Amino acid sequence: MVEGRTRRFARLGRALAASAATFVVLAAGSGQAGAAEGGPGFAAQARAAGLTGAEAVTLQNRVDRYLAEMGGTQVAANRIDLGGRSSVTVRLPGEKAARDLSASPASGAVSGRDRCDYKYMCAFSDTIFRGDRIDMYVCDDYPIPWSNDGSWVNNQTAGTVSQFKDKQGHVGWHDGGAYEEDISAPWYWVYDVRNCG
Repeated sequence: MVEGRTRRFARLGRALAASAATFVVLAAGSGQAGAAEGGPGFAAQARAAGLTGAEAVTLQNRVDRYLAEMGGTQVAANRIDLGGRSSVTVRLPGEKAARDLSASPASGAVSGRDRCDYKYMCAFSDTIFRGDRIDMYVCDDYPIPWSNDGSWVNNQTAGTVSQFKDKQGHVGWHDGGAYEEDISAPWYWVYDVRNCG
């Protein structure tokens, strides 16, 4: 348990450092606010999505935390590409579920399958397919940065099994194979998901 907390505190430390760097640039007022918000294009994208300046900064701080913890490249105001094998989509302030800013907002009831594209395994930071989302495509181990209850969808090709691993890398549980979903899954013990059992 201590190792798990140490790992999560280390992640948090890296995330806070990235957020602090963003704050310093904004506070300096040196005309680099666009850079602090992920670049001029990302700031414009956030404004087009209806975010205020403060909400755009909040969103960018959350993106920065993921970048510090998971790596990757920011490719949109709320999206990180993890080397073409996966991506992270961060929910916008005031919204319950992550969405692609280039698509229209979801309306009505949304199933897990509707939140996760075919051939992907998707993990969500909150229950009922809400919160931030990690889309896993290429067969690999993907870190899970959350410790609360969330949810997941295995919408890969029929029968593909996903494995849920603990801090030692042992498979603590696996699903029954695609298609499968869980609207309330405990992430506290899961450190990695291997999407291709």
